[in-house]
Amino acid sequence: MVVRRPSGKVLLSIKTFYPRGAYRLPTGGIHQGERVFDALLRETHEETGLDTEARRFLARIAYRGDSAPTGAPLFHTFAFLLDELGGKLGTLDPAERIEDWREVEIDELRRVADTLERLTTPGREDIGGDWRAWGKFRAVVHRAVHQALSVSTSRA
Repeated sequence: MVVRRPSGKVLLSIKTFYPRGAYRLPTGGIHQGERVFDALLRETHEETGLDTEARRFLARIAYRGDSAPTGAPLFHTFAFLLDELGGKLGTLDPAERIEDWREVEIDELRRVADTLERLTTPGREDIGGDWRAWGKFRAVVHRAVHQALSVSTSRA
């Protein structure tokens, strides 16, 4: 979810167990049988506490594992631009463990992706994998969103 604040900046979050400095665009999950758009609105509200309006679809990314590069995707990311309409920033679900929020300009998303790709320090808990691989995985959507929003801005 790419939540654009009234300032024009977008929201990043960090969870309590992430490596220090690993701020990223907030994300959410889709329940079995739930429509993508319904999940977007539900998760955005649960994670941010904000009232938002979806403006446009930005990107769909399909991730495939190394063992099956031509097989069915293992994971999908859907990125949507949402405008903040009101509410108070703060997660409504403490289980999300969101520790802090930051607002960044669209151009800063490239730097955010670079930071995520270069993670070398472990997080505060074991995620059952490698934090560096996690950072590279999470960096992809930041680059795609930056590209989508930079193209639309340059056309305006």
